[in-house]
This record gives sequence, structure tokens and C-alpha cells, in this order.
Amino acid sequence: MKSINYLIHVTRVPDDLLAVKDDPCAELYVTYQIYERVRASSLLWRVWMIDEFDGHWIEVNFVNNEGEEEFHTLKIDADTCRYIEDDTYSVLEAHDP
Repeated sequence: MKSINYLIHVTRVPDDLLAVKDDPCAELYVTYQIYERVRASSLLWRVWMIDEFDGHWIEVNFVNNEGEEEFHTLKIDADTCRYIEDDTYSVLEAHDP
């Protein structure tokens, strides 16, 4: 576990995901939809995990349009967010058991 003291505010969708926003058959289309939902929410997100490359992952859980629960993790590109100071909390690290 690692301790951090910030939340993530997603400000934009990465260009590679924007490229597939109009192609529901694209492999990354669902990822685009989730990233856009996170961005549009204007919420501050707690980090779920920091991977071995210092990438930040968040949990995104919601009820979809069919009323079914969906549970996702999403890697946030550093140039698509701001880090907002907050109270210290623990997150997973890639090498944690």
C-alpha cells in the first residue's frame, strides 16, 4: 500500500479515445464511453491503484441504462487531469499482493 494526499479531476478525454468516439465497433469504444462519463461528471476521484509505471487507476462503478451494475477500473492519463490536494489515504500499488 502507498499513501497519497490528492484526488483526481479528469478534465479531458485522451486523443486516442476521442478518435473512436463515433465508432461503436472500435475496440476502445467502451473505454471512451467510461472516460467521457468520468470527465462529464465533474467529480473528484480517489485513486484506486498506482501501477508499476506510476500510472493512476480509478474505480468507476455505476448503474447502466438497463439498470444493471457495472464495475470498471480506468487508467487516467496524466495530461488529462488535475491533482487536487486532499486528506491522506492508502492506495494499492502494482506489486501489492
